[in-house]
Amino acid sequence: MRATRVPAVVPPASAARVVDVVKWVLPLGLTAIAVFFEWNEHIAREHEQVTPSFVGELFLFAMIGPVAVFVTLAWVTRLLRGYARTSEELATVNRDLERKVEERTSHLEEMTAQLAAANAELAEANTDLRQLDRLKSEFVSLVSHQLRAPLTNIRGALEIVGADADLLPPSSRRTLEILTLESERLSGLIMTILDVSRIEAGRLAPRLGLVAIEPLLARACSATLGTDGSRPWTLTVDDGLPPAWTDELLVEEIARNLLDNADDYSAQESPVDVVATLEHDSIRISVTDHGPGVPPEEQDLIFESFHRVGDEDTTVRGYGLGLYFADRLVRAMGGAIEVESPVHADPSQPGSRFIVTLPVADDTTTGIDDAAEDD
Repeated sequence: MRATRVPAVVPPASAARVVDVVKWVLPLGLTAIAVFFEWNEHIAREHEQVTPSFVGELFLFAMIGPVAVFVTLAWVTRLLRGYARTSEELATVNRDLERKVEERTSHLEEMTAQLAAANAELAEANTDLRQLDRLKSEFVSLVSHQLRAPLTNIRGALEIVGADADLLPPSSRRTLEILTLESERLSGLIMTILDVSRIEAGRLAPRLGLVAIEPLLARACSATLGTDGSRPWTLTVDDGLPPAWTDELLVEEIARNLLDNADDYSAQESPVDVVATLEHDSIRISVTDHGPGVPPEEQDLIFESFHRVGDEDTTVRGYGLGLYFADRLVRAMGGAIEVESPVHADPSQPGSRFIVTLPVADDTTTGIDDAAEDD
């Protein structure tokens, strides 16, 4: 295959210089030629006298024509010089653009390399974090299991001693009551940690079924808030509320966590209101207290593990796992949980409302169809 030769292009500056010379040489040459031929034709050969006609022809061919050529070539020279300046400026701009493109390309390649290195580091860090999270879960599960055995022995010994508590002096009975309460509290914390570990490991699968909400909430309120009137509470349930398609044990655990949270963060004499309503295709359960409320900047954080509102308040018991546990359980059952605060107009007790949304049981979820019902 033969290569095509590209003809050389004369630079505009060189062409301008050539035309600049030609614009003088060509008119002078034309003038000399015109004078020579007119003189030779009329004077040398014909021996004519110098007449106005001869002078007019000489002026026309020896002066006007060369001047017109000179003016034309001068205009062409000016155009070529302008073109030369434009070409030089364009060449300068092209060189600057090429330099900037090279710089940007080099910078882009450097940034691409840095980004690739950062992505590799992030991937490695993510792998390490996953490994650490797995080890943490395994460690927590192992420690919790190891703690359950001696704690069970301690609780058994306390129950044996408690059987003869009437024989003990008042101070010893009080100590025994404190030990019993704290052992129950520690046992509950260990069970919560184990449940959280199972959730994070994907080993806590909800057992979905038909669940009546009203008796479940009544049982949770009685067990958590009591029935002696020391903590006033109300339970309001819509008439004809359909059953939910959920896990009864887990929903009761969620309700108890929310009720515990309301009990911990509100004054003993303030009421806790529990409401269950039907909204569209979901059951909406809300727990409202008269506590200090949840600041707006905290509302996206309270469902994280070990996060507590008012950590500096040591009078509020808890470890920041109840709401985290409730959030994970609700999501595992296809529901949702949210918080609203403030709820009340009282600035000293604005309160909070935690809302749990659960799916309603229907023919699709239960697997019951009309034909089966007819049978």
